[in-house]
Amino acid sequence: MKKIVMAGILSGALAVSAGIGVMAAENQEPHLVEACMVTEVLDWGETVTALRLEYSDEIWCGAIENSNEHPGKLTYTLVNDRDITNLYVNNSGKKDDIELSGKYVFLNLGTENEDHMTYRDQIVFNTAAKIRPALSHFYLFQQEPIETVEGEVIPVSGRIDIGNEIREGIDDFETFTFTNEENGSFLNYHLYIPEGYEAKEDSPEALPLVVHFPSGDYSYEDGGAYLGALFSHPDALYWTTEEAQKENPAFVVTVGGPKDPNWGNPFDTGEVSVMQQNYMEIVRQLTETYNIDTSRIYAISLAGGTSSMYYSILENPDLFAGQITTAFEPYHVFKNEELGQEKFGEILDAMPSWLFAGFTDGSGAGSLGEDDTRMKGERLRDIGLAMKEKGYQIDVGYGEAGELMWNGLLRGEKAEEQANVQLSRAAESGCESLITLYIPGTILQTMHWSWNATYSNGAVRNWLFSQVNENPAL
Repeated sequence: MKKIVMAGILSGALAVSAGIGVMAAENQEPHLVEACMVTEVLDWGETVTALRLEYSDEIWCGAIENSNEHPGKLTYTLVNDRDITNLYVNNSGKKDDIELSGKYVFLNLGTENEDHMTYRDQIVFNTAAKIRPALSHFYLFQQEPIETVEGEVIPVSGRIDIGNEIREGIDDFETFTFTNEENGSFLNYHLYIPEGYEAKEDSPEALPLVVHFPSGDYSYEDGGAYLGALFSHPDALYWTTEEAQKENPAFVVTVGGPKDPNWGNPFDTGEVSVMQQNYMEIVRQLTETYNIDTSRIYAISLAGGTSSMYYSILENPDLFAGQITTAFEPYHVFKNEELGQEKFGEILDAMPSWLFAGFTDGSGAGSLGEDDTRMKGERLRDIGLAMKEKGYQIDVGYGEAGELMWNGLLRGEKAEEQANVQLSRAAESGCESLITLYIPGTILQTMHWSWNATYSNGAVRNWLFSQVNENPAL
């Protein structure tokens, strides 16, 4: 997994008091090389989860400790008001990779409050703030000498000033800028390139491309990179974890740039979204630049990004092999029952689709007028049932009284098990498309946030990657 220290974006460079690291390097003594904070995008927001210290020499795991019980010791003292939950070493430089010895020492930090509205701790980004400010520095003291594997000693240090950052997951994406020469507009796109696929001519067999359609977070400001689609929610990052890429290696792309008033409602305004048009050109160029399997291009959305995703599907019905929609339903975008069913039918005709929503998601209330008091999940259920009556083969995961809905709190094997139950039911009845609703109260932090339970589910991702476009447009 690629790791990049973002020294140019965030203020401050590594500083070790009294020049200890520099002096040690000159004398070839074991010394601290670099210190960074590690940030992660969790379900509820982005925060600092660890500190990483890189030393010149390998350290045995038992040479560091965080205990005040005899004969234990406190190797490090953190000035900031954060808990050190555990210490470990490795040579990979990756968080939570625990080895017996290594040049990297990790200090994992506790998370005091996971409430996305009343947060504390070293929060980087949260939906209540909607900006990604420069991080405050961490200040650490090594107050015990550390013996290396070779038997040399790293002496007690002065203050270690940590200002550099490693962005877990985000640093695995590369940012490029697309410029539309006809109208002068630009759009940043953030691309995950699997290892060994940097050049089309030198890469192995073609891989799928996952095209992520973000909601309004694409325009969140962070110094010009427009990485909001990555740091506001982990929905795009679930596809690029080591586990996900090992099972289904793929390119993943998302976008960011200045706010486009037509991105979230191209059907309402009747005006084409410049951002959406640029995005489709980016997808086309990616297939020319990288070894992408054009029969396996997939569309995934987060909430309001679904409008432009649906527009892209209807405009390019042969481009995508399958799509997943979260926190959205067709009535919300088309505002008319008859038109909503007609356009939804065109999407189902174009490709297998899987739609997810919290049953009591209150966003988009009154999509069909003031008399429409249904929640989003209810409307999604109802349009699914209406499409079944029209002859479409679609599995609606509700049942008679909601008994087929999913528990959105589940993760791992238990989450995949409930996905496989619905997939088996759909296969038995010949349904290529599915609708899944989450039990009220099982989606954190609000029933609108159904993307976390959806895209973290390996069985859901496997379903998408199993879809193949027999007549690809590119």
